[in-house]
Amino acid sequence: RSMGVKFIWGEVKQLDGEKKCAAIKPMFADTTDIISFDYCVICSGCNFGPFKPMGESLWFPTVHEEERKISDWKHIDERFI
Repeated sequence: RSMGVKFIWGEVKQLDGEKKCAAIKPMFADTTDIISFDYCVICSGCNFGPFKPMGESLWFPTVHEEERKISDWKHIDERFI
């Protein structure tokens, strides 16, 4: 018996609810993949840094690819700690 659930270590770059698909960039890939889904659960967490527009802080720098480009702590990648 199988639940048909797959864990993907990566970042969602685009989500299309009508077509039930998402563009994802796997952790160690340079390109994006399109995957389809029946149910989509979004677990985004919370960043609370009132002095930064993305809510990041030294204790929790951002993990999102586009935001890391402008981060004060771009050299700290929480995904590998």
